[in-house]
Formats: sequence, structure tokens, C-alpha cells
Amino acid sequence: EETGVDKDLVKEAALAYASSKAAMEFHGLGVTEHLQGTFTVQLIADLAMITGNIGKKGAGVNPLRGQNNVQGAADMGAQPHQGAGYLDVTDPEVNSRYNAFYRADVPSHIGFKIPEMFDAAIAGDLKALWIIGEDVVQTDPNTNKVIAAMENLELLVVQELFMTETAMRATVILPGASFLEKEGTFTNGERRIQRVNRVVEPLEGCKPDGQIIVDVMNRMGYEQPDYTAKGMLEEISQIVPFFKGVKWDELGDNGKQWPVLEDGTDTQMLHIEEFKRGKGKFQYYDYQKSREVERNEKDFPYIITTNRELEHYNCGAMTRRTGNVEILTEDLLLVHPADAKKEGIADGDFVCVESARGKVDIKAAVTEQMKPGILSSTFHFPEVMLNIITSDEHCSEAMCPEYKVVSVRIRKSKGKHKQLAEA
Repeated sequence: EETGVDKDLVKEAALAYASSKAAMEFHGLGVTEHLQGTFTVQLIADLAMITGNIGKKGAGVNPLRGQNNVQGAADMGAQPHQGAGYLDVTDPEVNSRYNAFYRADVPSHIGFKIPEMFDAAIAGDLKALWIIGEDVVQTDPNTNKVIAAMENLELLVVQELFMTETAMRATVILPGASFLEKEGTFTNGERRIQRVNRVVEPLEGCKPDGQIIVDVMNRMGYEQPDYTAKGMLEEISQIVPFFKGVKWDELGDNGKQWPVLEDGTDTQMLHIEEFKRGKGKFQYYDYQKSREVERNEKDFPYIITTNRELEHYNCGAMTRRTGNVEILTEDLLLVHPADAKKEGIADGDFVCVESARGKVDIKAAVTEQMKPGILSSTFHFPEVMLNIITSDEHCSEAMCPEYKVVSVRIRKSKGKHKQLAEA
């Protein structure tokens, strides 16, 4: 009833997965960008455990990362409740270990996640923000709220490659270097720590992110040596247990999969005999309808789910500056033919898409790729600013925005095509 997928197909898929000698599960943002994203991942893990599809070749639960170093960022503690190595910042023993290692008083309370930062900025409780390589104004949901948060800060530092929508609102811009201009590691979804080698020198006036951070630390009185990938890994190996044996000179062409033991031996497969907690723990959660739909389905009968196209990447800050822009030149609204007919919309017409947050005008592409009642688009181009309409509903646990369920209504735009043609 909810998905439109035939129940016999679901049964067939379940039996195929359960009876296979080895089956792998892959999920992406279509799972996590929902109110129940975390719970869904836990249920997927349940299925893998119940069917024995874990801890052996050709099996496992595989999150497809939305960006190339999401795993590495998480490993290094880029989360408000954990420090480097997934250690609990509220644990006194962990906190004392951090304090001794860093020779400073490291906070022992849980900080803000991104949506909480925006709320705190609007409330006046967050005064300064330092954003590295992320265009929150274009890519985060409920654009007008994000802009209000940025404008209510006393200090907004943006470290970037290009002048993005967020950088335009910065108090200070720090020019960073691209991945081709710096050294470090990317860690992928299979825990593989991979070397990134500098190919060209940074443009004049630009610096690798690590060096910029070191420069600021030195100016604030916390003395640091210059950033090097080798030196950074030496530091990490002393504080992150599963990086203990990671050395820059030993990563080679294919990297190593953590945990890496002190002697440099890596781990190609986890959970062969048991889990870190010993036995696995099953969790069950009932399906819950999105609050966005419950609140808005009467006035906003369509659902728009945002996605990405192959040719462009997120806000398009990099890809729109390449030849890819000749292949895909604009964001399009994918509409099923039945919905297009009902709303009097033809392929190529400009459509006004309106939600409880605001409205945008976007060109329609009529296609049977969509299910009736469901629309889809991307937010690669700032000319549309599609996230004006998306909500700040988010996963109840991880606070990942619910980009996949946005209640809207649509109509043919009034004179929009003519205005854009003249422009």
C-alpha cells in the first residue's frame, strides 16, 4: 500500500536474499534521508544477521557514501557526540585521555548537529561558524531558514575553492586547495585508507585545508608544526585505536583496511566470529509516516524526492566549471505523464513548485521514469535553488535531512518561460 511494490515481489526478493549462500545489501541516501533513516539501517542490519549474510565473502551491509571521504570524516570524530576513533566524548576516561594527549581541556559535552547549529544561530546562541568545503545555502534544506541562520552569525568563516552561495555571505573567506593540490587520505565504505598524492602545487594564495587549520591554531596560541600527511597520520595512530599501525609510507597503491594492527597488518573482513559487542543485538521499529506528509498532504498532494544526476555533483560548484555543463545544463522536474496531463503541463514548460516553505520555478521533463504522484529533481544549479521548498524535517536519530519526502503542489508557471527567454 505504501510503496506500490507488489507484495509477491517483496516475498520473492526476501526468499532469494535469505536462501543465497552469500548476499550483499547496499543502501544510499534513499534510505537515510528519511525521518526513520537510522531505524531503517538497523532493520537492514537485522536482516543481514537473521540470514547469516555478514562476516563472510560476498555478504555484508554496505552504505554507499554520498561523498568520497564520509567514512574518513566519521573516523576522525567529525560528529558532536564522538571524538576521533568513535570514542564517547561524555566518558570521563575518554575525556581525560583526550586532555592529556592534546594538552588542552577538550569539551566533554555533546555539541550541535547541523540542524541544531542553524536553530542556535537564529536564536542567537551560536555566534560563529567555520564551514570547510560545504555550500549549506544551496544544498541544505529549507534555504530561507539556512540564510537566516548565516545572516544572524557574528562571524562566518568559509573555506572554499570557489565563490559559492554560502561564501557570498561569509565574513572571511579562506581559499582552500583541491584534492589534486594536497596530500592526505580518503577512507571509503570498505574501511580502506587510501593515499591522496599531490599532483600540482596549490594556486597562489591557496593552502591545503590542514595547513590553514594549523595556521589558525598557531595564531591562537596552540603551537603546531606545519601540516604533512605523514605527520597527521602519526598523530592519528596515537589516538585512534584502529589506526594504530597506519603509516603514510606503507599505504602503497591500494591502501589498507582498518583496523590496522601495530605491526601494519590490516583487516579485510569484520564480524567473522563475533561483533564488537559480542552477540548481535536485534532492534525492531514500526513504520511511521513522515510528519511532512501527515501535516501537508491535503494542501500539498504531490511528493518531491531530490536526487543527483551523473554529470553533476551536489551544488555543482566544481562540475559546473567543467565541460559537464554542456551535457546537463539545468535542473529539471521529472513528472509522470498522468500528472502532467492533470495539471496541464507539457514537456519543457516551466512549473511552479510550492511547499509550506516557499516556491520555485523549474522546467518540466515529462517521463514515465516517475510514479504518479511522485516528482523528482536535483539541486545542482543555484538559478533554481530547489532547497527553498525542502523541509527541515530530519532523521530522528542522526538528523540527516529528509530530502526524499517533500510535500508540494504544482502548476504551470505564469509567464516564466517568456521571462527567462528575455533574460
